[in-house]
Order: sequence, then structure tokens, then C-alpha cells
Amino acid sequence: MASTAKATDKSPAGTDAPKDLVQSVARALNIVDVIAAAKEPMRAQSIASAVNLHIATTSHLLATLVHAGYLERNERTYKLAAGKMLDLSSRVEEDWRPSPFALSLLHQVVEATGESAYLSAWQGSTVTVVAVEEGSHAVRVADLRVGVSGDIHARASGKALLAFGPESQLDRLRSVNGELARRTDHTIAALPDFLADLELTRSRGYALDHQEYVTGVCAMAVPIFEGSQRPHTALSITVPLHRFTNEEYFQRCLDALMEARRLDDDEGGSSQA
Repeated sequence: MASTAKATDKSPAGTDAPKDLVQSVARALNIVDVIAAAKEPMRAQSIASAVNLHIATTSHLLATLVHAGYLERNERTYKLAAGKMLDLSSRVEEDWRPSPFALSLLHQVVEATGESAYLSAWQGSTVTVVAVEEGSHAVRVADLRVGVSGDIHARASGKALLAFGPESQLDRLRSVNGELARRTDHTIAALPDFLADLELTRSRGYALDHQEYVTGVCAMAVPIFEGSQRPHTALSITVPLHRFTNEEYFQRCLDALMEARRLDDDEGGSSQA
């Protein structure tokens, strides 16, 4: 049985749906999300259960998505249509692709540490992983992939970009009760505490994630400016907790990141000369 999560008519950010929402479109997109998250093709009844819709309504939406080319039907199961997904991916690839210089820094950090590393960048109102290079260690962090986004306050990359970006970016974090969403028990949820953490990030030149995004996983990140006044990209190393808490190993990873930042500073200086 494919694993699925219940879908709702809420927006991706978890806020209430707008008054002009087209419900049928939202439901169809929920179906696409559910099928995309499944590990195997799904039957209509499983899809209906996952999106909390009647089977008849679900069947109509599935037929529409198949007709539009977003889904493929094989007897009684449905899956994403690879051709359509690849076409959409190719259309946005240019916007997501990091610069050759940023990719070279990514590779250098992985070579120096053996840890998996990744580049993240602003994509609209959130920070998204845009490139990943796996490390050589036998024990690596799972589910690190291009496209992961959200929870920028709980990720080292998000902190690095917020700390060195314009203050207006902090408006993305404002909440009614002054609390930020908790990903784990270690997430910094109080806004004053988070702002203090950003100030510390600015003073030392790098950001840390102490199990704030995933329990048992830590990360460190530096901003990449590439000659600009503000960073658009962050370079991060993600490390299992047992290696992160080793002081000597922590310093080795940090040295690799700070060397990447030094090279970025040099590159920025030479490009402006």
C-alpha cells in the first residue's frame, strides 16, 4: 500500500484558503501532491481517502488530470506522467541552476569533509535546496534532495540568508502570537530568541542548526555573495549528531565552509575590480 498523507484545502503555508479559491483546482492539485508523495502507483479509492473526497468526485478529477497529461492511468492505478513532469522541470531548471562558481564551492566542501553538502537559494518567499552532492561517509543524512523548502527559521541555510539579507526578509517570519513553527523540540520558536540567533550568525559569519529541522541531524551554513551586496545562495553541510558533537570534526567542517566563504569574498573582490 502506498504511503500517503491526508490533504486539506489549506494553502501550502498552512494559512486559510483565499475567498476566491477555485476548489476543484485546489483538490486536483492536492491529488497530484498525494500521488507524487506515494512510493508506488495508487488506486482511486486510496487517493479519495487521502484527500478526503468522495470516490465519484475523485474519479472525475483523476479523469481530468489524465486528460490534461499530468497523470497516467494503468488499469486501476494512477501515477505522475513522467513526460509532463520532465517538461515542467526543464522550464524552471534555468531559474534553479546555481552558478558554476557556487557548484565548485559545493564540490570543494564535500571533498574536504566527506559530508553531504548542498546549495539553497531564495525561490519566491522561501528557501529551496537547488543542488546536492552526496558525501563519502557510510552514515549520511537521508532525504536530502533538490526541491526541499520551507521552515527557513529551522534550517542553517535559511538562517544564513536571513542574517545577511535585508531586514525586510524577516517579515516572512512574523506570526500573530510571536511564535515560530516547531519542527522539533530543539527548534527556536520564540521570535526574540530567533532574532538573537541571527545576530550571533552575523557576528561569527556562519549559521548553525542544532537538531532544529530534523532530530538527530545538525547543519552549518555560510552565505554565498558572488560579488553581490546581499546573498542569494547559501552553502550548507549536514551532519549526523554523533559527528557534529565531536569538537575536532566540527572544526574540520567549519574550516571547509569558512574557506569557501573566503574564496567567495576573493571572487567578489576580483569581479568588482
